[in-house]
Amino acid sequence: MVSQEIRKVASEIFKLDPQIIHLGLIDLEGHVLIDQSSMSSEPLEPDKDRMMFYYQVGLRRSRREHFNDTYGLTQYVHIVREKMQQLILYLPMITVYLTLDKDLSPERISQIAKKVQNIDKKILDDAINSLFFANKTKV
Repeated sequence: MVSQEIRKVASEIFKLDPQIIHLGLIDLEGHVLIDQSSMSSEPLEPDKDRMMFYYQVGLRRSRREHFNDTYGLTQYVHIVREKMQQLILYLPMITVYLTLDKDLSPERISQIAKKVQNIDKKILDDAINSLFFANKTKV
């Protein structure tokens, strides 16, 4: 079940640019928090292949972080494919995976990345807190 706070982060990201086609939010262990198309108001249930893909995106994050002391933090990862572009951003505790229109310029991709990185900190903090406290029972 997707928390309202995670849905709010997804909604805020989709509002940033109409050329965002698909969004995946992934925790630090590679688990899918939300998988959603811009054409749908409801999250999707990712299939086995997509879940494996997201897991690998999370794994790549941990591998890149190994080099942070030497090379600095990763700002974002931009991948150009024949049919689409992919943008991966590392926010605190959450990895953002986006698919974008194939015709966007690198400058526009960079602008989208900056907008995602500047999402309201309160909205992001609420989403992160919802991850930690979602399954806790009161004692």
